[in-house]
Amino acid sequence: MQRKRPTIADVASAAGVSIGTVSNFLNGTATVRPATAERIEKAIQSLTYRPSTFARSLPSQAARPQRDLLGLPRLLVVGHICVDYLCGVDVLPHRDDRVAAHKIEKMLGGPAANLAVAAAAVGSEYALRVELATAVGEDGDSEWALSELARRGVDVLPIRRLADNRLPRAIVFVEPNGSRTIVHETFELSEVDLTETMEIEPQPTRSCLHIEGFHYERMMNSIGRFRQAGWDISLHTAGLPAKSRTPEAFAELVRRIDLTFVNDEIIRQIFNFRMPLAAMIEEFRGVLSRIKSRGDVVLTLGEFGAVVFRKAGGAQIEVPALAVDRIDATGAGDTFAGVFLSFWLHGASLSEAAGYAAIAGSLTTTSFGAQGHIADLAELKALQTSIDLKNAS
Repeated sequence: MQRKRPTIADVASAAGVSIGTVSNFLNGTATVRPATAERIEKAIQSLTYRPSTFARSLPSQAARPQRDLLGLPRLLVVGHICVDYLCGVDVLPHRDDRVAAHKIEKMLGGPAANLAVAAAAVGSEYALRVELATAVGEDGDSEWALSELARRGVDVLPIRRLADNRLPRAIVFVEPNGSRTIVHETFELSEVDLTETMEIEPQPTRSCLHIEGFHYERMMNSIGRFRQAGWDISLHTAGLPAKSRTPEAFAELVRRIDLTFVNDEIIRQIFNFRMPLAAMIEEFRGVLSRIKSRGDVVLTLGEFGAVVFRKAGGAQIEVPALAVDRIDATGAGDTFAGVFLSFWLHGASLSEAAGYAAIAGSLTTTSFGAQGHIADLAELKALQTSIDLKNAS
């Protein structure tokens, strides 16, 4: 049986660095620290790696000068990427139905990828060093996704090789009112994957580890280790396992996490809230005041905006959504969180972070696909006056 040719992802995994760092080393497009260069060189030699044409094309983050990245706040997003097949339909099909789609488009997707791309896109004085720790394969979709992420300013840390060696896929049915139904494959990133393939150490700039809800329970030890190294921890509860969707487990979660993003549907499920939205928000405020969370909690409300609950029971911030013609709500929550983090890591106020995040999340819904409309800082600032922030005591 012929031995499989090693890839740039294999080198990056063996050296404990990102694909972009290996590419920079191979191409001389950015300075790589001597200790890092030595690890990469050893990985290349041990794997007998020869760069492919694709590998040599990866450093093309030409729009973001790599030499400037080391001085930026660091956002490490842990989660999965996938290929989204978006199907525009008049109505969601029922069992045994056969329906014609207005269009079917292939796009880069996955909550972690959506969030990372949104955070990287803000740029200017709120630019971040954005990395995505994920699993990749050796198929054409994996190469396409890596290239797309690099083009959008996201560096990839390949911490796992997928079992079937291909990216997961998702089918997203989008109805005319913007509602969507998602059928997806998924995978989990284990504790061993993250801690064995990268250095967990104090950073020269403010740094944040962001975790998808899918992987929360498997990363308890990693959370502690990153915090000991001075990192902040944020979490998006999308995909949170059933065992963590109880009042007691949620209380423990917000005592552990520095910044938690949660949507109203999950909160209603966890606490069995059956009241109207305004009453639910007040009830949730009471819950958080009793829990005494470690950090701030952001409750996203879809087309109704979001509410930020300050830690230790401080005043809440109510943020309305931007008035837009909604086409597809896929990924709006991911975009909200990514943009919020870009401002938060730069020390912006919670009001400012929430306001810009609400604009970005709303704009995402005006295009087909989670990454169809990704706003930069200039567009966000141009629409800033459209958001009315309300602080409640």
